[in-house]
Amino acid sequence: MKKRKLIILAITIIAAALLLEGFILKYVNDKNSDRMSKVLLDRVITVLDKNDKSEEALIKSLKDDYIVRAKAVSYIIDAKSEVEYDVDELQKIAALISVDEIHLFDTKGYIYSGSVPKYFGYSFDSGEQMAYFKPMLKDKKLTMCQDVTPNTSEAKEMMYAITWNEAGNKMI
Repeated sequence: MKKRKLIILAITIIAAALLLEGFILKYVNDKNSDRMSKVLLDRVITVLDKNDKSEEALIKSLKDDYIVRAKAVSYIIDAKSEVEYDVDELQKIAALISVDEIHLFDTKGYIYSGSVPKYFGYSFDSGEQMAYFKPMLKDKKLTMCQDVTPNTSEAKEMMYAITWNEAGNKMI
């Protein structure tokens, strides 16, 4: 009988020890999992922050590039004035400098020529996207590039850059 009680007591102590060990292991694993989750979440946040900064730098670089392209088209049109109203030639220039569209604006902000005739007549008053460039009407030293925005006519996502030509009598 004593032997039996001793065996039952030993089994009970071993079972209790196993249960206690299981609870301790679960607690430790939960703590480690929580700590690891926080570390991984911090890493993800760091990567996202770096990506945001990188995206901002890339967008700034892209805007600078588009401004250079607008100035290049302005220079070409000033140097070769016969292309000003030549849609086919303006389309060739657009393809050459890798832009979707070229628009020529008069001093009042109306499109009077370009590579896409269906936009002729649109102005800075035609919609919110185009109104962004209104400050250029008052300051001929301005060159502007907007963020990617749906264009006025088709809501097509575009990024436009506009500059004044050397003479200050048109915007490109």
